Amino acid sequence: MNSQYKKSEYTLSKAQVQNLFASAKTMEHRCMLKCLYYAGLRVNEVANLDVRDLLFDRRHIVVRMGKGGKTAIVPFIDEVFMQDLRILIGKRTSGLVFTQKKRMLQRIVETTGRLANLQHPDPTAKHINAHLLRHSIARHLKSDGYPAEFIKNFMRHSSINTTYDQYGTMGMEEMKQVVYQKTRNRNLLPQEVVRAELVYDGMEKGG
Repeated sequence: MNSQYKKSEYTLSKAQVQNLFASAKTMEHRCMLKCLYYAGLRVNEVANLDVRDLLFDRRHIVVRMGKGGKTAIVPFIDEVFMQDLRILIGKRTSGLVFTQKKRMLQRIVETTGRLANLQHPDPTAKHINAHLLRHSIARHLKSDGYPAEFIKNFMRHSSINTTYDQYGTMGMEEMKQVVYQKTRNRNLLPQEVVRAELVYDGMEKGG
């Protein structure tokens, strides 16, 4: 079955992302997942992330060996994510941040997704994958009102045309939220989204 939508139009909701983090087996796994989302990193960028590239005092991450072999800077956009990385690296001053290799990261995403009872919103996909988190953060930044230029730089696109091509149209989660806001009928939202939002609300309230 072929999908009429672009891969970038399918995302997880914010609540589902938080549910995914909460389902991670270890601190390292959770930080890897957060790098995919809160920093919008690609799999190879996470695997190659060095402790020296985490500049906490400047509140940004240096991304090396990115697409096309370029080096870029990504700001920390979440305080808890930054503190989690601080805890993970401890007193280390050099070396790779993560012990897991690139080939294991996709498996970690898939396994954690199953633990969180998440399915890929694209009906043609068998399970969630790492790039879904990258698409999700871009969509969430767009929904939160971040300008296209910020999203372009954050995603490290070579041209703003790429940003508009990928995220200029409304994504599936955005469409569902519009339906809900217009109707206020939660029955029109997928049940997995409703369950994840309940979990997220509980975490937000300290439950």
